[in-house]
Amino acid sequence: MIGELVERWHRGWIAADGLTSEHRDGHLVVHVNRPHRVFEWIATDDAETAALAAVVAASAEPSWLSVPTHSPQKVVAELEAAGLVVARPDETFMRCALAGHPAPEPPAGYVVEVTGDAVIGVRVLADGEVAASGLMAVVGEDAVAHRIETAEAHRRRGLGSVVMGALITEALARGAVTGLLFASTDGVHLYRGLGWEKISDLVVAQNAVSP
Repeated sequence: MIGELVERWHRGWIAADGLTSEHRDGHLVVHVNRPHRVFEWIATDDAETAALAAVVAASAEPSWLSVPTHSPQKVVAELEAAGLVVARPDETFMRCALAGHPAPEPPAGYVVEVTGDAVIGVRVLADGEVAASGLMAVVGEDAVAHRIETAEAHRRRGLGSVVMGALITEALARGAVTGLLFASTDGVHLYRGLGWEKISDLVVAQNAVSP
């Protein structure tokens, strides 16, 4: 079940970021093509963690490995045993039925700007300055949130909820039914408050190759 959802999430992520991916020896690999992360391998079954970690550790390029799992401590131990550095041990894979999702209005002094089609972009502006922003890719009936960010000076004003609400309103209009995302430790509190539920834990590691 997790594997299917991971595959669906990944299709939205690569659409949102304009990336490509492949299945290499049966494993899902995204071509990120950034100096610090050339490839990101994504486990669709945490039973393959040890084997995947060995491949990523031996890679000549800076590479990451993301493992959705119900056993994060076991996964962390396997990643470290392979020589990987666990950068984010406590992220969360989440989903939400989009119908009825909260869509609050922006606070006074803020304006919402929406752009895009299959990849929706939302910016919340204050006097022309970007206070918060986010992307959402619609692939079939799935909507995948990406890069939900609020500028430091504008935090604790509910702008993350405004961004998510605007993105999902647009995604619903494009036929999306289910939302999927990988949440950071900080972001998970926002999404839970908006009705998102946990699918699994998520552990992210990287090899020791420098850019």
